[in-house]
Amino acid sequence: MCGGRAQVGRDGTHTCRRVAHRAHVTRIIGSAVAACLILAGCSRPGDAEPVPTPAPSTTAAPTPTPSTSTTAPAQAATQKVVFGDPWSRNQHRVHAVVESALSIVNATTKGQTILVAIFSLTSPEATDAFIRAHQRGVHVQVVLNAVIANKPQVRRLRAALGTRRSARSWVVVRGGDVRMHSKFLLTSGRGKPPVVWVSSGNFTNADGRDQANAALITRGDRQLYDFLATQFDLLSHSVNDPAQLGRSATTATSVVQAYPLPEGGAANDPVLRFLSDVSCRHGTDQTTIRLAQLLFRSERGYLVPRLRQLQADGCRVLLIGHMRGFSKDVQQALTKPGSGRIDLRSTQGTILHLKVTTIDGWNTAGQRIRTALVGTHNLSGRALADMPGQGMNDELTQVTTNAGVVRSFDTWIDDLIRDHSAPVRYR
Repeated sequence: MCGGRAQVGRDGTHTCRRVAHRAHVTRIIGSAVAACLILAGCSRPGDAEPVPTPAPSTTAAPTPTPSTSTTAPAQAATQKVVFGDPWSRNQHRVHAVVESALSIVNATTKGQTILVAIFSLTSPEATDAFIRAHQRGVHVQVVLNAVIANKPQVRRLRAALGTRRSARSWVVVRGGDVRMHSKFLLTSGRGKPPVVWVSSGNFTNADGRDQANAALITRGDRQLYDFLATQFDLLSHSVNDPAQLGRSATTATSVVQAYPLPEGGAANDPVLRFLSDVSCRHGTDQTTIRLAQLLFRSERGYLVPRLRQLQADGCRVLLIGHMRGFSKDVQQALTKPGSGRIDLRSTQGTILHLKVTTIDGWNTAGQRIRTALVGTHNLSGRALADMPGQGMNDELTQVTTNAGVVRSFDTWIDDLIRDHSAPVRYR
């Protein structure tokens, strides 16, 4: 992964090159990678640089996972983050997340393949882009959440692409008992580097107008593409077994984890694991932890003591959210006076739809870390595993150590707190 090796191009894209493993890997990463290999649910890290925070261990899927070739030449991979700014007067900035996906779609040529897994599709512009791609000979394959199966834009897309999986293009609805909340778009073929777009937002006008969202775009990471292409196949076949769906992989740029897991709870929580190896002080320097979350439900309330402990230990913990998505008991536990009280902030004027946690500081071994956990995964029970009476979701988390990308997330969260939030008082 990139870590401190990122190179920033003139267009703001952050480039990393795959390098050999370091001889000294932190204990937590060593155990995470070993667990992945034993379970066969992860690809081998190969020559990717070690990640400072591990993916959660899960039951492995019997489906193929990416493999690393030790003889293939090193390839450049880039990552770039795009933010949708609903407070802006510039409509391109408002709808930047959807437009970033449509730019990828519009760049495809005859013989390429587009794979799309999306929770909601109501944007005519997105439907038009997929239909045009199909008409110019691109293989367009789409899996949609069942709730939107009869929406007008879905009917248009189904009429244009058809529903026969034996055809080169098709639209299917994700069946079964799992709500498809994943949001990703993949392109490949014709000798072009694979492109992976993972977003907190959907293909809707509300995605930009009423919500603050982000998309992480990765180019040239074949392992990441292959992992998500396999996940797409599971979704399109309506696989419901968490033992098959809860897969993970370490790739050239990312640690990626799919959900639901066979079991939830603190022992399998990706955010709690992400925050487990943190040192709050390094000499006179301070670690900063930032969270921007749409939801924070009671069933994930065990995260609160960890956040307060980090704050009490000297970390700077910044948490902004959409309070309609935060359980009242969670709000109270975060803001209750006393050691480790969190300065909780609520966005004003629009919905914060992000699912982001970042660390800028040091781990317990005294190593400098700058990393982000992003994707579609809300802090709710059903985002992690099956919840009685609620069900479960298809989700994704993606961990990156690309310094430029993480810095962009940090700056965006700081700007939201400064310009578009108000404090949440303890009641």
